[in-house]
Amino acid sequence: MVEGPGLTLEAGLERAGTLAGAALHDGLNAEETADRVLDTAVAVDHLDDVAVLVIRRA
Repeated sequence: MVEGPGLTLEAGLERAGTLAGAALHDGLNAEETADRVLDTAVAVDHLDDVAVLVIRRA
């Protein structure tokens, strides 16, 4: 999710942070946040070796 042939590590980490911030702003739960991240990975053809871990402190 954070790096690949067409995505640098820095750009991927920035994208992941932006997605996490937007999910928090939108009030999404952990499962919905993970779904949003995975949907984004699919949208940019980043389909191999994708793992998402979402931890939300209550």
